Order: sequence, then structure tokens, then C-alpha cells
Amino acid sequence: MTNVLPTLRFTVLRLIRNWIVLLLLLGIPIVLITFFALILGDSKTEAGMPYIQESTTFMVLAFQLFGGSIVMSYIHEDFFTERRFRIQSLPFNQTLYAFSISVLGTLFSIFLGGILVFYSFWVFNVEWGNIGWAVFVIALMALLSSIVCLMFTFAVKQFKVAERLSEVYGIGAIVLAGLFFPMPENAFFEFMGSYGNPLTLASAAIFEYQAGNVAEVWLNVSILLGAIIVAFFVMLALGRRRMG
Repeated sequence: MTNVLPTLRFTVLRLIRNWIVLLLLLGIPIVLITFFALILGDSKTEAGMPYIQESTTFMVLAFQLFGGSIVMSYIHEDFFTERRFRIQSLPFNQTLYAFSISVLGTLFSIFLGGILVFYSFWVFNVEWGNIGWAVFVIALMALLSSIVCLMFTFAVKQFKVAERLSEVYGIGAIVLAGLFFPMPENAFFEFMGSYGNPLTLASAAIFEYQAGNVAEVWLNVSILLGAIIVAFFVMLALGRRRMG
């Protein structure tokens, strides 16, 4: 473990110097939040919720769907390219090193999500209810995204294919949530637009918390946690097969 500790600083520097990640997961969301705040103003939904509150919540959570790309890119670079020979020659535990990349990448995604929460709260007075709870839900989304993206990385040998699959995961969740256009009214799309969709589960966990519906809050969070646990064991199995 101690041999891996010196690599943590290096990994953190890689993360904060990755301007593409900062642009996609921080810069673009800030621009979109600002744009919609100016356009929507004080208008409200039929339920009385400000449109800016609803749209910002969905946006912050939606971008977490793509946060797993951070982890998958570094794992691929360090373990599935020519760089792996250099990594393998270093005197530290390779498994712990991969774990540290996964943890730090996920924490970085959560950190960026937290910045978006505080930005929208301080600049546009977006109501998040309990901010600690909102960040917890964001953390669940970030963790699930990292695990799912690692599943794709281990499942296919072509990294470009894994990247496209991660995009399908993220964009698919957004589309099935009905954020682009209404989905057909049948059992499949109703399920994928509610309990079968990480984006709608996470948003419901926040909205229901604000409304005080404790039972619905824990139902949505429990499903998210269940998905994380199942995906984690699938990822472990795929990882052992690929790296073993």
C-alpha cells in the first residue's frame, strides 16, 4: 500500500491538468446552467417547481453519466497500451494502483458535480434542499458511471468501442428519461423512464427528498445501490478475465 501512495499525487495532477475533462464535465455544464437560468427566469412547472431547479438538477446528474470516462481512459492508458510495460516495471502493487485510479477518478467527478451544485445555488439560487444529500446522490451516480465504464473497458478489446458504449449508456439514459422528447407509452419505456434508469432514480431521490416523501427517497436510492453492487461484481468478473 505504501508503495502506491506516491502515485496518488501524480494521478491527481493528471486529473486536474486534463482540460478536456474540465471542459466537458465543468465548463459546458456551467454554460448550460447559466443559459437556461437566463432563459427560464422565474417560470414554474405545473407542480409549482421552478423550471431552473428542475433543469439544473437533471443537467448536473446527467453529466455524471459521463464521469466514468475519466476512470476508463486512465485504466486503458496504464494497463492496455504500451504504457503498461512501464507501469509493470514499477515497484508497487498493480491492483492497488488501478484501484487508486478508480477511486480518485470517481472522487474527481463528484468534486466537479459538487462545484456545479454550489455554482447554481450561489449564483442562481437553485434550491437543492439538503446539499449534503444532493452530493450523496451525485456520488452514487459517479460511482455507478465509473463501474459501468470499466465494465465496457474490460468487456471489449477495442477501446473505441468501449468509448462508444459509454456514450450510449449516458445518452441512452437521458433519452429514455424523456428529456429530449416524450417516450412512447408502454410498459418498457415507462420502466426505463423511471425505476430502470439511473438518471430518473437519482433525480427522484433529490426531488422526493425535497418533498419529504421518505419512502420514495429510499426506494430510489436502494435501487441505485443495488445496481451499483450488481455492476461492481460484473465489473470484477470481467476485469479478472481481461487482466488475468
